[in-house]
Amino acid sequence: MRILITNDDGYDAPGLVAMHEAACRFGEVHVVAPTRERSACSHMITMRESVIVERRRHSPFGEVFTVSGTPADCVRLACAELLGHRPDLVLSGINRGANAGVDTFYSGTVAAAREGAVLGIPAISISQSVRDGKAVDWRRATEAAEHIIRLLRTWALPEPGFWSVNLPPHIPDDYAHRIHVTPASIAPMPMEFERVDHEDGRTMEFRYGAYYWDRKTADNADFAILVGGGIVVSPIALSTRMSADFSLENQSESA
Repeated sequence: MRILITNDDGYDAPGLVAMHEAACRFGEVHVVAPTRERSACSHMITMRESVIVERRRHSPFGEVFTVSGTPADCVRLACAELLGHRPDLVLSGINRGANAGVDTFYSGTVAAAREGAVLGIPAISISQSVRDGKAVDWRRATEAAEHIIRLLRTWALPEPGFWSVNLPPHIPDDYAHRIHVTPASIAPMPMEFERVDHEDGRTMEFRYGAYYWDRKTADNADFAILVGGGIVVSPIALSTRMSADFSLENQSESA
């Protein structure tokens, strides 16, 4: 099997090394990843400027293509220009930080898997939760990722789409028995900002200051699972089909 791996943390991120080690158990692996971190860039693609691609020798991958654009750019260029063939599987991650709930809309890691699915290629994004600045056990993350990839290759999505996987901050020894399939929550992220008013009286500066894990678990089933040490597997559909019972006749006219 020919496998494309990418991420949004950059080509030299430890999570990409972990994903590479897991992917190598399944076939021929190709790395096409951003030159620098592109976290939270969502599904942005580069259209009005050039994308610079550099072929490098980089341990432990051997050859790697670094891309000045986004994770979605990486997948598109890999399939259209760089690999000479379409991969059989797209793997994105392992991201440092969770991408549960509405993060699936913001995440560049998830977007890379979504782009693979758009191109008709089976795709999985994997993210490793981090809490309170504690170190990540990338060896255990590699082990869990290999198990999950092997498992999901045998599962069929109910409609065109891809899988988004989130590993808990501490992956327990019995992780294989703590896998939960649940939709990604659509409850909004906490919106708290640190504000600084500039002396000119016209300029305001904002920095996002909310605590990532400060979400009501009752409304966030996937977050509740992560907090409890479980692995979250969320099927993400590509469908843009309108609901079958929608019609203009059913909509009230605006005043």
